[in-house]
Amino acid sequence: MNKKVQTAIFLVGCSAVLIFFLMAPESTTPRMPLDGNHPKKQKDYTTCFECHLPETLPENHTVDGKTPPEGKQKCYFCHKLEKEN
Repeated sequence: MNKKVQTAIFLVGCSAVLIFFLMAPESTTPRMPLDGNHPKKQKDYTTCFECHLPETLPENHTVDGKTPPEGKQKCYFCHKLEKEN
């Protein structure tokens, strides 16, 4: 394969990836407020469930709809903090 064909294939591939990312939908997950109750780098995610009781959260946020998940699930992976002004 000559150099021009390789370059063309590379450019088409890069363009396809760029178009794929540009067509991605905007985030619909609510953001956490930037206040004293929601620290920037929270280490212990279980403190979220002190105010946000497991019974009040959607089923996919808890285990069996009753208990907070254990392990590395952290609320701020999906719920990003609001941006500072």
